[in-house]
Amino acid sequence: MNKLDDTFRESLLIAFDEDRLDDLVLMLANRLRSRQQVISKHARASLPVDKDVCQPLFTNRLTQTEIDTFDIRDNGWHIIAVQACRVVGTELFPYTVKNAGYRDRIQGYVTSLNRYYGETSKMYGAYHLNGMFFDFQHLHEFHPEWRQD
Repeated sequence: MNKLDDTFRESLLIAFDEDRLDDLVLMLANRLRSRQQVISKHARASLPVDKDVCQPLFTNRLTQTEIDTFDIRDNGWHIIAVQACRVVGTELFPYTVKNAGYRDRIQGYVTSLNRYYGETSKMYGAYHLNGMFFDFQHLHEFHPEWRQD
């Protein structure tokens, strides 16, 4: 057991002892999300948070207008900029684990997109498949290699 696990366990116990169940649920959900484990739709629906915390968009199905406007044709990872739960920009993620300097390239790519779309946009990695976005990841913890196809 490491120090982070001890701290996490201690935080859970304190939240439980103080009857802060909303904090308890959020800590567990964040732990699952950080490990890229699935949180069931029933558990997500019961979270006492705004829907953009668990899913940044109102719906993960893209309209034909969004597909045409942002030229979302290829299946795979995209970096998306979101404002008010709506897509305002997308870029196809061009790298794979096989590329040299993979992690460094991610960091540089994300930095340039953050500048382009501005600080008011929230940035996510999202997996596009047949007109739908799945597997939203905050860019500060973006690990596209974790997706199992």
